[in-house]
Amino acid sequence: MGGEVIARRNLGNNEARSGNTERAVKHHLIAVAHGDNSSLDCIKNLYSKGFATKEDYTKALRLYQEYLEEIKSPQRDEAAAADENYRYY
Repeated sequence: MGGEVIARRNLGNNEARSGNTERAVKHHLIAVAHGDNSSLDCIKNLYSKGFATKEDYTKALRLYQEYLEEIKSPQRDEAAAADENYRYY
């Protein structure tokens, strides 16, 4: 929980498996805010099953978009255009 994104995703997955979906969403939102698109998928999945609210999913999308805007640079765009392996969006 000390800032490791993958650890947050794992905590979210563990909480979801335990039935603590509210806590799972909180962990996944933190991971999404740091660019973890797998956690975004997890929140989408929780929303589709009725365990997360529309507001949770909307917030996750907004946080991920903010992250992408934060890391955007001409160099990254150039690398992404040159090779699909360097896509960050």
